[in-house]
Amino acid sequence: MDESPKRGLLAAYGRLLRPLIRILIRNGVSFSEFADVAKHAYVEVAEKDFSVPNKKITQARISALTGLMRREVQESIQENSKSKFDSRLNQIAGILFGWHTDSDFTGPYGVPLELSLRHPKKLDFEELARRHVGEVDCAELLNELVRIGAVVETERGWFKVLIRHFIPEPAAPEGLDHLSRSVEDFVTTLDHNRLERDPANKLFERQVYTDEGISPEDLENFQRYATEKAQLLLEEIDNWLSQLDKPAQENGKKLSTGLGIYHYIHREKTGV
Repeated sequence: MDESPKRGLLAAYGRLLRPLIRILIRNGVSFSEFADVAKHAYVEVAEKDFSVPNKKITQARISALTGLMRREVQESIQENSKSKFDSRLNQIAGILFGWHTDSDFTGPYGVPLELSLRHPKKLDFEELARRHVGEVDCAELLNELVRIGAVVETERGWFKVLIRHFIPEPAAPEGLDHLSRSVEDFVTTLDHNRLERDPANKLFERQVYTDEGISPEDLENFQRYATEKAQLLLEEIDNWLSQLDKPAQENGKKLSTGLGIYHYIHREKTGV
């Protein structure tokens, strides 16, 4: 890569990293710890995204792509294979989605039914999990849903779902997973659109803002308005997605996709 474009790219990444580094410093993560994670990410991306078709990528090629020594590449591959973070975020999202959209688990006007963990004659939580999550410890997952306040036990052995969407606490493992997935998905969309030349194949990405800004007094009203409108849109899209037929299991072809909406505020000073 020419030095001029590379400098511009690095400057852009410096800006991109600022909010992420703010989170790391706030949580006591040192530069050396971050650098170690970045090294693993370099190796993983090179291994998965820059291999030659129909040919397994070699450690020598990964070393050439990343600038890391072969020994560092080998150590990184070995460490990554031992430390996979398994979050419950997808399981929680799948259960809440199914409980609100699967007609077998909703009553009149689409109100979610109360379920027992296991019932010999009625549809139960285990069946809900089987359809929308897959293999999982159902009792453990149900206990987690109760713990986070998504589900409440109405009477002994019967459970009622309280929310449709789960926003995890920032410091919880699910919250950190939510952060990483949201940023990864957004940056992946921007990168795809930057490389894609055909406008018809670009992914939807828009922003709306006012050039003159708004007063602090209007911010609360805007936040309330934007939240209400965005929530309605997302629920409408969620309902549309729930009407689609599930991909056939035989051919194994399915895509993970979705739509995210976020509200940003630029401040002159931000605290850590």
